Amino acid sequence: MLLRITTLWWIILSGALLNFNMYALGTFLPAFMTRVHRYSVARAGVTCGIVYLIGGVFGGLLGGQLGDRVGSNARNVRLSRAAIIALLTAPIMFYGITRPAGFAPAALAAIAIAYGGFNTYYAFVYSSIQDIVAPNQRGFTMSVYFMAMYLCGASFGPLLTGGLSDHMARRAMRAAGAVKLEAFRAVGLQQAMVIMPILSVGLAIVLYLGSRTMTQDIAQRDARMQGL
Repeated sequence: MLLRITTLWWIILSGALLNFNMYALGTFLPAFMTRVHRYSVARAGVTCGIVYLIGGVFGGLLGGQLGDRVGSNARNVRLSRAAIIALLTAPIMFYGITRPAGFAPAALAAIAIAYGGFNTYYAFVYSSIQDIVAPNQRGFTMSVYFMAMYLCGASFGPLLTGGLSDHMARRAMRAAGAVKLEAFRAVGLQQAMVIMPILSVGLAIVLYLGSRTMTQDIAQRDARMQGL
């Protein structure tokens, strides 16, 4: 029965895309700061912790406030607003990732804002999941969602980003005619992390498509519950 809910498929896909970004960022942001911006390991660790703290707290609070505010208008508005935020987050993350050495404060500020944008997702989408399934199916639905979110997103985010980083570093090394890879690891990682704003655009599209089917799925859920 759950697999017939079109919106749920879009939400599951969105969870995989979000977790890809979240775990890729969590894994490689310290290395990004040490390689590109020449931070020490200790300074990178503390700085990244501050980024996660600021982005996580303010993103979560903002998502909760906006989710409650727009939820009274129409139930599918949460997903459409989440799509808008994901789309706006993409250029901010791109800006932060592409700042060259010497522009670490600008990079960190942009990445913190983008990370906050990612964190608004939870308030919008988790509440939307509860709207499209019957109360007695919510626990199982969340288990399916989390399984896909972590197996398809969290598992592959660090793996594929790391592989892409090595590929880009080798390509830059060959283009420069060099034989040692170490000097090109910074540019390789910086180029690889551009995948995050790209997937943020994909996340926006998926969330928007989910918002287009949500009203119909809620009506079908209500009809099934009335028939019980």
